[in-house]
Amino acid sequence: MGKTYIRIDDRLIHGQIVVSWAGTLNIKEIIVIDDATAANPMLKQIMLMGVPKSIKSSIVSIEESNPLLQNEVSHNRLIILRSPIDLPKIIPSVETLDTLYLGNIQKNSESIYNLSSGGGGVLFFSQKEIDVLDELHQDGVNIILQMVPQSSKRTWEQAKKNFHK
Repeated sequence: MGKTYIRIDDRLIHGQIVVSWAGTLNIKEIIVIDDATAANPMLKQIMLMGVPKSIKSSIVSIEESNPLLQNEVSHNRLIILRSPIDLPKIIPSVETLDTLYLGNIQKNSESIYNLSSGGGGVLFFSQKEIDVLDELHQDGVNIILQMVPQSSKRTWEQAKKNFHK
């Protein structure tokens, strides 16, 4: 049985995902779950163009994702979401979750916490997002803040010590 990794990255599919994360985690399937992108055929096509043909890839809505995620697979897969807010909608369908990686999350009107690191990481969270991540962490989900596999990583516990508004 393969492992499932989740990455929160508001850029969705980009070079770091395809070049660094896919290789390091031995990813054979990428599933982007984002309602807006799934509803835009041109944007879907552009995003999927950067994924090598050797990696199965799809961009689906949250509603479309649950049956897809419930399928048992023998390979490693990476699920990419734009925000932690959508995690409670998909986590029940993910049986083999190994690690939740927090990547790039731009500041928005609801952001009050800045967990950006000095190494180029952009991580801004709303209280709702923090609450979702705290609950998942309490449920035993391994949460890591890391831009690329070669960069330093912080655990959720380490990151929370550095919360500042």
